[in-house]
Amino acid sequence: MVDRGLQRKYYGNPFIHGILIAMIFVSISHANSSLKMENNAMVCSEFLECQKCAKHAFCSWSLDLQKCVITPPNLGNLTVNIEGHCPRFTVPKKSVLKNELFTYTVVVSNDKNDFMTFLKDRKITCHLEEEELPGYVLNDEIQCNKKRLAAQRDKRFRALMIYHYYITIDDGVILRYNNDSDNYFVYYDHECDGASRDDECVTCTWNEYGYKNYYKRCSAKNRCVGPYEYYAKWHVNNYTGAAVAGDADRDGGVRLECADAEIRSVEPMTAPWLGGTTVRFTVVNHHVMAEGKEVAVTVAGRECSEPKMWRMQDDGRVTAVSCTMMPAAATDRRRNHEGPVRLRYTGDPPAVTVTSALVVGLVDPVITDMSPRCGSAAGGTMLRIGGRFLDAGTTLRVSVGDYATCEPVALYPDLLVCLTHPASVDGPTAARVNVMFDGQLSKYVGDGSVVFTYAAVPALDAGQSPHGIASGGTAVHLRGRHFSCLRYAMLYVHHGERLHYTSCRLVNDTLAVCRAPKLPYSHVDSASSLKYGLRVQDPEYREMDLPPPRDPHGYRLYPDPVLVDFVTDGHAVTINGRDLDHGYRSQDDLTVRFRGSGGACDVTSTDRRRIVCVPANPAAADLDTVPGVIVTIGDTFAYVVKRKPDGRSRGRDGGPPENVVTGVKVVCLIAIAIACVAVYRTKAKHRVGATAAAAAAACNNPTTTTRAAVGYRNN
Repeated sequence: MVDRGLQRKYYGNPFIHGILIAMIFVSISHANSSLKMENNAMVCSEFLECQKCAKHAFCSWSLDLQKCVITPPNLGNLTVNIEGHCPRFTVPKKSVLKNELFTYTVVVSNDKNDFMTFLKDRKITCHLEEEELPGYVLNDEIQCNKKRLAAQRDKRFRALMIYHYYITIDDGVILRYNNDSDNYFVYYDHECDGASRDDECVTCTWNEYGYKNYYKRCSAKNRCVGPYEYYAKWHVNNYTGAAVAGDADRDGGVRLECADAEIRSVEPMTAPWLGGTTVRFTVVNHHVMAEGKEVAVTVAGRECSEPKMWRMQDDGRVTAVSCTMMPAAATDRRRNHEGPVRLRYTGDPPAVTVTSALVVGLVDPVITDMSPRCGSAAGGTMLRIGGRFLDAGTTLRVSVGDYATCEPVALYPDLLVCLTHPASVDGPTAARVNVMFDGQLSKYVGDGSVVFTYAAVPALDAGQSPHGIASGGTAVHLRGRHFSCLRYAMLYVHHGERLHYTSCRLVNDTLAVCRAPKLPYSHVDSASSLKYGLRVQDPEYREMDLPPPRDPHGYRLYPDPVLVDFVTDGHAVTINGRDLDHGYRSQDDLTVRFRGSGGACDVTSTDRRRIVCVPANPAAADLDTVPGVIVTIGDTFAYVVKRKPDGRSRGRDGGPPENVVTGVKVVCLIAIAIACVAVYRTKAKHRVGATAAAAAAACNNPTTTTRAAVGYRNN
């Protein structure tokens, strides 16, 4: 029986915990390493040729096994993991004439690992179809015993025959060439010019689904063999032949993958999902593949009808093809999917399909916005339409309602630029903008919520008399009509010999809010009428000036307000000064804030000499302790106003007005001064009388006079 206390002590030991964690970490690391090695092994095994294998750092080519393996810790002499060290195999002679003794020879070069030395001690077997011939090493060549070919296997093609040839080492290790085409050679039953043997022919070799494939087709224009077609395939691992009947009969037939028969350029790369798009592409050797065959085209799985072909003048091997995608069937409502272009050649077996590497996307275009949203009915407005997949298809038709069309001038995936044509409208008219893709798919800008307006000529209203202060920056409201189509507007004021400009904000079709310009002010300006107007730019980027039709007062310029001080009665703040209500709109431009706290003071009234405001938050404002207020008028004028020395006002609800108190003080001071003067004059008169009496007494009694004089001085 286990002691539970000892058991808890055992599992609670930190040292034991560390060992367990280390074991778990090692196990996980080992599992990850094993999984990584398995993945690398799977990747390496896919490469069937030395150069492709050695490109990858974790793969190496085994020369003795002729296979790609994971790079071992210690590289042997017959293991290559550098692409430049791979041996090169070439077959110089790939054709033979009837009854000619033929020797299949492979030339080996770039032998940096002494592979040929290794082969000298090995059994070499040459395989010609079902026949085996001995092979041997001679210098830098692998040669097979001579063979005379005298008979044809396929009676349909008497002029040409394709043979499959390969070499094995020891017990079935296949020698892998750099080029799969070296495994084939051609038999001719008559003498043929070597330079023209492959004219008007297509030759393809490719690997697919564990098989190596070979296809050759020549047209009737080949002067050596005439029309010819051959297809065969072998298992990649052991080169045993495989039946091709299934490939010929399957949907699409034999799928070629080679440069001799490929689809190169494809346009457009996107098409509206509803169909109607004309697709254009080029094909190499299409004329060879199509000879005596029926041709069908599909694009992204959709039938492309009425294909038209023509040979390119600059390269006779290349054929241009155009076809029109059929409208989507009622059951096919797929959007935003893609697929390749496929050419299918049918007739005598095998059926053959050429597939493009490029894919065409069937998309659903989206149109989100447009600018400008208005323009002249005379046309010439450059519309910029934004969205996604706007370059889908090959043709576009843009219309503005039923009034005019818009000619595309630039097209991108996210932008369509078009130029409006003259419209059959008289006055301001709004219309939806429609884009038609390839005559099938119709889309409206913003799903119809965004409209384009044909606007009339803009103008200012009469009799507005705008004004501003010398520092500028105050709001100037100008009213008119047809502003919404303007790109921008600026207020101009003629002062002296200069035009002063400021920016404007176009609020709506009838209102522009501008900023007053900063102008030098003199006393003469207070009575002057300055010329003003709007300089605007229309949707076609044309500039024009809009002067007011009738405005006898013009633009009125006022001096900057003069702010002196402020007083408070505990409830409100009164700011004193001059010219406090001219040249601006208090509801738009005037703000008052307390210095220090930054709290707002809401303006309740203004006149020429005072501004009165109350705290926006009375509970948080102690007006007796406010050192100053900041008065801001417009964007450029700001002034700090200090409290008046006798800062608490007795006016309004707290006693007599300040001016009354001041008047009383002045009267009191004057009265006191008069009283002082009167007292002084009275004392002076008494002093003069006393002095005269004392002088007379002194003449009669000198002693008494002296005492009296002394006694007066003491008083």
